[in-house]
Amino acid sequence: MTPSAAPVVRRAVRVSVAGLIGFYLCLYVFDDPVAATYAMFGVVALGVFSAEVVGTPRRRSVTLAAASVAGAVLVTLGTLLAVSTAAAVAGMLVVGFAVAYAGTGGPRLVGAANGLHLLYVLPCFPPFAPDTLGQRLGGLALGAVLLILTDRYLLPPTSPEPVADRIARLADDVAGYATAAAQALRGSATPDPDRRTAVADEAARLRLTRMATTDRPLSPGVRERSLLAVTAGVRAAADRVVAVADLLAGGGPHPRTADLVEETSRVLTALARALREPERSLPVDLTALDTALAAYTAARRSGSERTLRAGLAAVALAEDVRYAALAATGFTGAPRPSEAETPPLLWFLHADRARLWWVRLRGHLTPRSVYLQNAVRLALGLAVARLVAGLFDLSHGFWVLLATLSLMRTSTPADRPVLLRAFAGTLAGAVVAAGVLYVVGGDVDVYAWLLPVVMVVAFTIGPLFGVAAAQGGFTVVVAVLFAQLAPVTWRLAEVRLEDVLIGGVIGAVIGAAVWPRGGGGEVRRAGAAALDAVADEIEALAARLSGVPGPDVPDPTLHHHTLMLDNAYQQYRTEPLPSGPAPDWLAVVLVVHRQDTYADALRDRHPEPPVVVRPGDEALSRSAAAVATAYRDAGRAVADGRPPPPGGATRSRESFPPLPGSSVEGDDRRLDGWGWLHGLCDDLSRVERALTPDARTGSSQDGAAESRA
Repeated sequence: MTPSAAPVVRRAVRVSVAGLIGFYLCLYVFDDPVAATYAMFGVVALGVFSAEVVGTPRRRSVTLAAASVAGAVLVTLGTLLAVSTAAAVAGMLVVGFAVAYAGTGGPRLVGAANGLHLLYVLPCFPPFAPDTLGQRLGGLALGAVLLILTDRYLLPPTSPEPVADRIARLADDVAGYATAAAQALRGSATPDPDRRTAVADEAARLRLTRMATTDRPLSPGVRERSLLAVTAGVRAAADRVVAVADLLAGGGPHPRTADLVEETSRVLTALARALREPERSLPVDLTALDTALAAYTAARRSGSERTLRAGLAAVALAEDVRYAALAATGFTGAPRPSEAETPPLLWFLHADRARLWWVRLRGHLTPRSVYLQNAVRLALGLAVARLVAGLFDLSHGFWVLLATLSLMRTSTPADRPVLLRAFAGTLAGAVVAAGVLYVVGGDVDVYAWLLPVVMVVAFTIGPLFGVAAAQGGFTVVVAVLFAQLAPVTWRLAEVRLEDVLIGGVIGAVIGAAVWPRGGGGEVRRAGAAALDAVADEIEALAARLSGVPGPDVPDPTLHHHTLMLDNAYQQYRTEPLPSGPAPDWLAVVLVVHRQDTYADALRDRHPEPPVVVRPGDEALSRSAAAVATAYRDAGRAVADGRPPPPGGATRSRESFPPLPGSSVEGDDRRLDGWGWLHGLCDDLSRVERALTPDARTGSSQDGAAESRA
């Protein structure tokens, strides 16, 4: 048994045992087929159609219990709205959208969405029997309790390493490299290349795209927002400390920079300890870091381009570490900074749960949000499927919606191969099911003995071998299951085949009509909008740094566009990648994130424009305008489906005047500005390379970036 197969088999056994106990108990002991049906399908909804619940045993139990309560509400709605096709369709439209859109609340809600949809779909079909609601809810409750118990005590899943511990390990690695880099900056040692590689590898493992979906700290609550912010801060610190060491390598001793880097190492070590022991609410003292940062910025001087960039990187390193330490207070429970001392991006440290949810839900109420797109697409697909099943009085019509629910994808290119494989798998399963029904006939005892084997096999081969195996296996399961509830013939397999075909086609048609390009199209639009937002941010921030009024631009919305790009990229990575060379969208995501962070740090450091505008300030403003134009040109090209015009970064840098002198008042502000502009040019070069795929290799640049990280 391969390691990847073992957890799948264990989960199949747990789900099968829970479902079988509930089904057999209700059907053969209490003689209640209604409760038996809901006991089985409650387990299937929460244990098979939902993503596997991960975490500590207590957390898994709480999650399953909460999902079962939500499921009870949906079963009640479905039972009452089955009064007519019109009511059921309207309910399906509302429930379909609400449950799918609730996925904005984090990956655990996304994982439960399909299962919760199923718990509305099942009761919304005739017969209209509100008098059986108690039996339905009783069966669901029994199934949920059995699933919680098997999850706890029967081949329980292994608890993954907590995200906080993984962040702590990276913080320790970065702290170790920072200590070595500080020694090198004093001229006493050279950082170990292996340690640098270890830091880069560990940082890459903390990318959201590298985490299991349910491990990602994306919920709107304070603790998970804090973990996400700490992750971003520590990963950024890993990049910064390497940049400082590289930019100043071989240039003689740099004692002040070494002092600052060494102090960041101490804070990172304390942060790692606090993350590993959140129950102790350990504070991370930032007093020494703030003192070192103030001393460093006061002593900065002008120099070469590399010196300017190293100076900005050193300050950014300290501020990234400071940001991570402040963010961690929302997770550890340590005293939080006052509102006046809280960076704008950490506003959530002082927000209540209602506001956090409202901000998250409102932020995705835009046609450009993939969450909204997916919710609308799925709700329309399920509503149309319910309408078709009701108008044509399809036998076992809920199988139509089940097919739409399980086969609908986020883009037309993803829909087509899935539909073909699903139909082929269902056809194979229907042949097997028809053969079983024909040979066994009406012998219920045989079906009762056969069902456990069929369930374990079906729930194992689906995750291991894909949608064809899943549809084929489930076809056999429902045939053997329904043969125990009522007399059936081999024609039941034929009905199942027809319903899967109808449901799959409905999903494909709706998918082709509603945002058919899915994540692939949206990541391009989001990327273009984000690059344009970077340009707006450049002009607005240049006005803050230079005091020279810039052109009228909308209020900067870079943070919002960063979020939209993140979500679009994550969906893009779940869809089939195009053949041949493809843009490296991950590089664009990282550039946009970096500039979002830089902008906030510079605004915090320089909250007001200078009182007096000097000639050097005007030069900074002109150069920023040139860089902003280059970013807008890149965004326009991306929106048109073209690579960015080559050489934009080089032309912008060539337009820069000589570096500012150190004797001019306001030097620190201008040093930050020039270092920032050079960093923007470096990032624009990365964008140009990332969005100009190498046609000679025929390989996905995005995949290459993932593998190099």
